[in-house]
Amino acid sequence: MILIWVGYGVLVFGPLVPLSSALIGTRLGPNAYGVAVSFLGVGTVLGGLLALRLRPARPLAAGAAAMALFTVLPLCVALDAGLPVLLAGHVLGGGALAFWSVMWATSVQTHTPSAVLNRVSAYELAGSVSGIALGQMLAGPALALASPGRLLLVSAGACLTGAAALLAIPAIRTLRRAAPADGGKPEAPTGPDGG
Repeated sequence: MILIWVGYGVLVFGPLVPLSSALIGTRLGPNAYGVAVSFLGVGTVLGGLLALRLRPARPLAAGAAAMALFTVLPLCVALDAGLPVLLAGHVLGGGALAFWSVMWATSVQTHTPSAVLNRVSAYELAGSVSGIALGQMLAGPALALASPGRLLLVSAGACLTGAAALLAIPAIRTLRRAAPADGGKPEAPTGPDGG
């Protein structure tokens, strides 16, 4: 899991900001890039709200399927999509990433023994953050090999490959949602006297 997210960081999330800002800023102006990032934020909020509402039986499989939709974001930038399509791609990308993030965080919290939860979270975060930093560092030198648009096409392919890799791992694909700690029974209301 961590290795897949290092790959996402290096090939997708790391290069996305510098390459997208250069392409969108040059083609449509810096204000357009600012609006696109705002729409990414809107998508993130919507994806988070959707994740709060839905309770898929297999949360990581649902999250991995959502990550396949993130592919639209680097793809629409790479293909010089018009502003409406570009904004829609950012909303979809933000929603996909937020949905995955909620499914992942919930699964880690409910399936990891509390004695090792901090360690597991630290390893996962270190892998994710280091991959993004490395991807940002390599984005500039990679421009000597290919144009920003071609590099973002690689990012789109890597995004789809990452989603497929997540779904190919049985432990991710088959992980079931944890049962509520209280057995799913609603809490009885209590008054000021405890009754």
